[in-house]
Amino acid sequence: MLKSVDVLIGLAVIMLALSMAVTMITQFVTTILNSRGRHLKRGLVDLLGQIDPVLRAEVAGRIADAVLMHPLISASGRRLGSVVHREELTALLLDLASPDSRLEPAAQQALRGALARNGVSDPDATLRNIRAATLQLEAGNPMLASSVRHTLAILQEARSDYTAKINNWFDQTIDRVAQRFTASTRAITFAGAVLVAAALQVDTVGLVNRLSADDMLRQAFVAQAAATHGGSAPTAAGARSTPEGMEREYLAFLAENGVIAIPRSGQAWVQRWAVVNLGGVLVTSLLLSLGAPFWYNALGRLLQLRSVLAAKDDEQRKTRQSADDGGAIAAAAPAASGERGDLVAMG
Repeated sequence: MLKSVDVLIGLAVIMLALSMAVTMITQFVTTILNSRGRHLKRGLVDLLGQIDPVLRAEVAGRIADAVLMHPLISASGRRLGSVVHREELTALLLDLASPDSRLEPAAQQALRGALARNGVSDPDATLRNIRAATLQLEAGNPMLASSVRHTLAILQEARSDYTAKINNWFDQTIDRVAQRFTASTRAITFAGAVLVAAALQVDTVGLVNRLSADDMLRQAFVAQAAATHGGSAPTAAGARSTPEGMEREYLAFLAENGVIAIPRSGQAWVQRWAVVNLGGVLVTSLLLSLGAPFWYNALGRLLQLRSVLAAKDDEQRKTRQSADDGGAIAAAAPAASGERGDLVAMG
């Protein structure tokens, strides 16, 4: 039983190390693609369509771009923002409908029409009233949170179908955005897992067989697992201060133990597929797609289970030794008695 747990610990260490690389690939791809901002834009387009079905999707897309590229929403001003609050959206749409906004004239006119059809005929005056009410609430109730003051001011000064529709549909829209973003991130994660498993030709079936047969390799992985959770791994100063440093450490450990090997050429990489189990590589991809947090937690639970099993094994070993020692003493006692009897007879 302890051997099986050690094999699982070794496998968890390998998956943890490689899944950290998968996580970094996923973060890089989602950042480059601005995936969160793009999904949020799609959600805002859907929300604008709920506010005013007359508004065309193309125009709604330009309005959503203007909202998410606003300096208060976008971190850089050149990429779509990834977070927008309900009160911010309500005020920004009113601001974009004003003549001084940067929104292109055609989209601005369409937005003003959508607001007028939903009870806001003068966006400029409505926005000024909201700001004045916010100041009054801050002066009269300084203990209120800023978000609460803005919400109360909007409800007081922009009471209309426009505000009601945003309040009714915003939370559901953001929930759908989160679901779509999660689904796309999982797809990117699985693609990254396939890339890592195939590039390094990591065969789970072969790894399990090797860990089962090599006692020294299992012990090395158990020691590395204990160091990972105990923080006592022998590393250079500051090497584990960042996720990148931890990843390099783990990958170096796998390379030292021959688990992963970088081929010297593309031809060598292709030739190695002749001895690699394709099914094992696919299993590796599926396991890596579970993510580094999963494998870190699994490793902790396996270490706890191993400590319990090791303690039981020690108790059983002591019990067997005590029984063996007792049997030896009992067997020696009659022999000693016989020897004393012979001596008496001789006397």
